Amino acid sequence: MSRFPDEQLTPRMLAQKLDLFRRADANAQNTRSEISRTRTRLHELENLLATLDVEAVEAAEFAEAYLLRHGRMD
Repeated sequence: MSRFPDEQLTPRMLAQKLDLFRRADANAQNTRSEISRTRTRLHELENLLATLDVEAVEAAEFAEAYLLRHGRMD
């Protein structure tokens, strides 16, 4: 038994439901693409942050070595 009454089972209703399905499917595809791009960007930012952390540590170690050797910044 169908949950749709016979008077709703028309070619016009079928066309409307197919159009609704196509739009929903296209929106889902777009959402999946956005999620993928966001994940890629997140990984890029994580890699950049790791690089910046390494550079900050290296700069601090250099400054410490410089100051120990020279005693001042000039």
